[in-house]
Order: sequence, then C-alpha cells, then structure tokens
Amino acid sequence: MPRSTEARGQGHAAARAAAAEAILMQVDLACILEHALAERARGQGPLTDLLGLDAESLRALRDRWFPEADLPDLDAPLAPVPADQDAIAQLILWRGGRADDAARWLAAILARRSMEPRHLWEDMGLPSRVALNEMIARVFPRLKAANSQNMRWKKFLYRQICSDQGFLLCLSPTCGECPERSDCFAPE
Repeated sequence: MPRSTEARGQGHAAARAAAAEAILMQVDLACILEHALAERARGQGPLTDLLGLDAESLRALRDRWFPEADLPDLDAPLAPVPADQDAIAQLILWRGGRADDAARWLAAILARRSMEPRHLWEDMGLPSRVALNEMIARVFPRLKAANSQNMRWKKFLYRQICSDQGFLLCLSPTCGECPERSDCFAPE
C-alpha cells in the first residue's frame, strides 16, 4: 500500500507541475500577444508578420491558449521569412530540447522578435529580462543550459548562428546603435 500512495503523490505532483507550466505559458503568450496587437494597432503590420507565425499556426495557438479571443489576421499570409530569422528559429528548436506545437510557435516568435531593435524581452512584450530567462528555461531547457554565461539572448542567438557558420565575431543586427551596448558587452 505505501508504494501506491507514493505513486499517487508523485502523480499529483506531476499534474500540479504541468498545470503550473500551462498557466505560465498562457501568461507569457498573453504578454506577447498584447504587445504584438499594440504594434499592429500602430500600423506596424499584420499579426502573422509581427509574430512570425503563419495564419494556421496563429489560429492553432489561439484555439489552444485563448479560444475566446477574437484575433485579427487569421487569414493573412506570412511575409517571406529572412534567412537569419529562419536560422534562429531552427537553432532554438535544435538546441531547445522540445518540439511540440507550443515550442515551435515560441521558437518562431522568438526568432521574429529577435529582428527588432530593442532588447529581446522588450520586443517580446515581457515584463523583464528575468521573465524571458524563466520562459526559455521552462520551454527550452537545453537552450538555457547552453547559455551558460548568461549572455543576453539576442547576442547569444546570433553568436550561435555565426559560430555555426565559422565567423569569429558576430553582432546581433542592432547592437551598434543600441544605447545600452555597454551593458551587453560588459565583461562576462
């Protein structure tokens, strides 16, 4: 009997952990969607392009996480994806350790938002760098482990892409103009 009680306790703990994971994912996605919807309202493009998701993926994300939401652009085509954005999405999935729908959607969103000029956590609509780190650790644990020196995520992702292609140093696309460049390139 004690063994079955222990197994039930472990099952309950696993169910609680899965429920907590789902809640945290929904909160993260709500922040990301709110940010992208605000950009769309400012005329910065359709939701598909702002998130890097085709209409089918955007619809599936909505249906899974926000079934009552009336999202725009569910029939809008996705603009051609730049090569570096595609490479980042592939890197995230390859290094991340997860390949379910939520991971694929988030990899595409992270890659797309990496093309924007501010810090990645800001361009994702997350409240802080810590929130971005926690989200990546939950969804892509191997990617988080690979960033062992706690490098800024955009810098880390671009360095990974560039090192795979044999470059010695590679800057993310907007580092040269960033007023906080010294924070990211401080001694690590």
